[in-house]
Amino acid sequence: MAALATPVDVVYSCTAQPGGVASNVPFQMELKTPAVQPSPSATVTVTWEIRQPTATPSQLLATAAITPSSAVVAEGTVTPSGSPVPSTAVTGGATASPYMTVSPNSPMPLPTMTFLVRPTATGTVALKGGGFSLKVNGVAWYECVPGASGGPSVNLVVGTGTPSTSSTPSTTSTPTTTPPTPTPTPTKTTATPKQTKTSYVTVVETPTKRSSKTPKAGANTGSGGEMGPDGRMFVLVGSALILAAGAGGLAMRRRGATRG
Repeated sequence: MAALATPVDVVYSCTAQPGGVASNVPFQMELKTPAVQPSPSATVTVTWEIRQPTATPSQLLATAAITPSSAVVAEGTVTPSGSPVPSTAVTGGATASPYMTVSPNSPMPLPTMTFLVRPTATGTVALKGGGFSLKVNGVAWYECVPGASGGPSVNLVVGTGTPSTSSTPSTTSTPTTTPPTPTPTPTKTTATPKQTKTSYVTVVETPTKRSSKTPKAGANTGSGGEMGPDGRMFVLVGSALILAAGAGGLAMRRRGATRG
């Protein structure tokens, strides 16, 4: 028997806690087994999906407000039958937090439960869902039990790890190949030379002031003006000697003429 390809309506009698009135709810339920046949002694995960009925009047409603921070817990049992697995009920469950606030008398969220079974030999194992309970923040809200026809069921084929023909194959997605990340080439970093501050000082050479003195009553040209008082003294003395020599020469001439 293959796993349910689509959910089917399974009627459960749910009683509000504590001591509420029971009501029949035709849930849409589905038990799912792996797409690959498990090998003996391998742990197998079985999921149990529970969805609200499509008809609004038959839906299971929240008895109080459920906030996004609330924890909604579903707990149930699945009973196996067959030689590879002992016929002991397996307990499973799930916890979910709604993404938004659920108002009172609105359809309450129903978590998908998971169960772990471990077949010991090859063969076919029949799995059948039993009762389940719903709790909000640790407080029991509903107890649900299946009707006369029982809960959802599925067959688990235990083989050698080959694809199973008795379970619903899962959609195979093409793996995306991620190209390898190129290793960056190390870049040689050249240290920036430290800047040197250069100061320039401009030196202006001031020429020595040269003055020209012009002697009094002397010529205004030539370098005679540079001659000091001592130089003038030599000139005066020389001039006096020349005049004295001239006067002496004239006196000698006059004496010679007188004698003659």
